[in-house]
Formats: sequence, C-alpha cells, structure tokens
Amino acid sequence: MLAPGETIENTQSGELAKVRTGRRETAGELVEADFLLRAGGSVAAAHVHPFQTETFQVLEGEVHIRIGDEEILAVPGTRYVAPPGVPHRMMNHGSTDARLISSAYPAMRMDDLLETFWGLATDGKTNRWGHPSPLRAAAIAAEFRDEFRLTWPQWAQDLVFRPLLPLARAIGMPGTYVPRSRRRLRPAAGDRLPAGIELPEVAP
Repeated sequence: MLAPGETIENTQSGELAKVRTGRRETAGELVEADFLLRAGGSVAAAHVHPFQTETFQVLEGEVHIRIGDEEILAVPGTRYVAPPGVPHRMMNHGSTDARLISSAYPAMRMDDLLETFWGLATDGKTNRWGHPSPLRAAAIAAEFRDEFRLTWPQWAQDLVFRPLLPLARAIGMPGTYVPRSRRRLRPAAGDRLPAGIELPEVAP
C-alpha cells in the first residue's frame, strides 16, 4: 500500500507518479497521484478497470487519450473520465513531458497494481514494451482481476492465462511485486524523484 508522498516509476513506459492521496487515508474510496508522462511515453497497453472510474486532468503539456472509441487531445484545464469497463490508454507524442493529476475511485488495490507492473518494468523483468512473461502475467491477472483487465474478450484472456496459473503458483510466482528500490525501507515521505524531475504541488 502506497502512502502520500511515495513515488513509483516505470522506466520502460516513461511514467512516474507521486501519491497525493492514498486508499488508507480515504477508507478505500480514492487513490490520487501527481502523474508525469515523459515525451514519447505511453501506457503499456489499452485496458479497462471493471469496477473503477479513472480520471485524468492535464496540468502541463498535451497527451493523447483514447477512451472507448474517442480519440482526445487532452490539454490543460479539462478533466477526462474513463468510466468502469471502458477501454482507455494514454500516450505522449509531444516533445515535452506532460504533467497530470490522475485518480481512481474506488481505490481498491490500484496502488499495488501500479507498483507491481511498474516495478517489474523498471527492474528489467518485462520485455521492452513493459509486458511481463506469460507466467507472471497469469499470476498478476488472477491477483488483480477486479482492478485491471486487457481489452481482449474475457474468454480469450481466460483461455490464455488460466492454464498457466497452476504452474505459476507451483513455482511460487506471486501476483504482486515490490521493486528493488523500495524493498529495504519503503519510506512513506522521503522518496526522492529522479534527478531533474519535479512534480507540481497542486492544491486539492
């Protein structure tokens, strides 16, 4: 569980988030973060959140957001909403970093999901597109079935991942992952951003 002030990064996709509000502080109602998407970066895959609403509010820069069938050039001053079950993805095709506020409600275990996906990518345990191995993906899909699904038909996801799950469990492969940089102390407020990166402080 991430606490306010903690940061996580995906060096493969160019994403970085600093938690503003955690699920502990809101009794599971909300997780919100200052979010940075580097120039040329993008979320690894289009996906849906079956039971959560995700919002994006651009502070600086421009990003392309696909929500359902709609292609949006998101600019500062507007909040964009991806309702439960609606596929979405975000990309930064520009030459400058984009800064946003991102939130998910109810929070469920969104922070653990991001820590797992992003930590694996940053620690070199995914391919160059940020996708984990099929065995690891099967374990993650089972662990976070209520928070995250790919946009494939559900029967296709079950066909791919369910046969692999017994093997993943047999070899002790967990569905969660804590990145190496966070394993020793996991400081709540003392996490430092990478050199040259500053996320804006925005009033609630």
